[in-house]
Amino acid sequence: MLARSFKLLVSIMVVTTIISCSKNNDTSSPTPTPTPTPPVDTLLFSSTLVSSGLGGYGSYRIPAIIKASDGSLLAFVEGRVNGSADFGNIKILLSRSTDNGKHWSTPQIVAQNGSLQAGNPTPVVDMYDSRYPQGRIFLFYCIGNNTQANVTNLNGVREVLYVTSVDNGITWSSPVNITLQVSHPYQPTFNPAYTDPMQWTAYATGPGHALQMTQGAHAGRLVVPINHGIFSNKTNYAAAFYTDDHGASFKLSPDVLLQSDETTAAELPGGGVLLNSRDQYDPAKQRILSYDTIGNLNNTTNWLTSWNSYLIDPVCEGSMLNYTTAVGNKVLLFCNPVSPSFQRAMLGLRQSFTNGKTWTQAYVADNGAAAYSDIVALPNDHIGILYEANNYGTITFISVKYSQIPTQ
Repeated sequence: MLARSFKLLVSIMVVTTIISCSKNNDTSSPTPTPTPTPPVDTLLFSSTLVSSGLGGYGSYRIPAIIKASDGSLLAFVEGRVNGSADFGNIKILLSRSTDNGKHWSTPQIVAQNGSLQAGNPTPVVDMYDSRYPQGRIFLFYCIGNNTQANVTNLNGVREVLYVTSVDNGITWSSPVNITLQVSHPYQPTFNPAYTDPMQWTAYATGPGHALQMTQGAHAGRLVVPINHGIFSNKTNYAAAFYTDDHGASFKLSPDVLLQSDETTAAELPGGGVLLNSRDQYDPAKQRILSYDTIGNLNNTTNWLTSWNSYLIDPVCEGSMLNYTTAVGNKVLLFCNPVSPSFQRAMLGLRQSFTNGKTWTQAYVADNGAAAYSDIVALPNDHIGILYEANNYGTITFISVKYSQIPTQ
């Protein structure tokens, strides 16, 4: 009996020793804890709106974009039938996206001038008209009957019109001609009423979205940035026209104080207006900023106009947007090509915390050839950019996150 107990004890000790040695000699690594996969940002993407040469148009140019009251994005472009020339058979086309710009509808004509030019789309949503609680969209644009060079010499005319939509861009009104209210035309052989002695010639709304004021004494006012030519000195000046009665009548602001071209607008705190203009003439290639800090835009306005050394520009259109971040900070955004060689390339997006006086470095959204653009707010602190890409080969939409923009 004692012998059996001793043998059993020895067996247990041997097995225990083997198990212990086996554990001590195990060199395999423990199973690692899986790293959580970050959620995919479904709002970071790029999509193509249109490509030149397709759809019956030799070229697509001059993008503008707004967000309708139902959240859909409305993208406007010029469809140039016969090629890329600024004058010719040009229609204004509209595409719609209901998924924040990932997919776009087939472009539809919303404004035209027969076989002549309709261009410079400048849309805005009027949310202050009690007759249209879901908003009324205005699309301002220009038509012309000759090239800009000829119009500059009073051999042709530019007129200004608008169309409206009360169903978020699905259907549109007949055009309304407002040229006599917002310009000083001299072309009596074309229209006997066009005999203004100031003799404005070339004219362009925007391009890019227009502005509705939300603050101050003029909250609800629609402001449309423009530039126009003057026959006497053959140069252009930026200005704005505006309506305080939802399109029933319009008035013109004074011109800014420096020769200037295509212009975008933003609201200043308290209801002032900032115009940001392309400069055709400055060898330093700086953009021109003009301030009406009160926002009257009438004959009491004295624009504070100067070049801005932070915004270097390859003589190109740019787009500006009032933007409120997810935490409630109000900033200005500006988009334009930022190539150091002054080419229309490297599409950059920057911000200002000082009402446009200073600007951060740019976040480069596209390193390739890029030119005209417009910007729109997207959900969850994202910004959409509609722009001419691929050396004018496509109109592209890209989404970026606000946090990608440098803060200094």
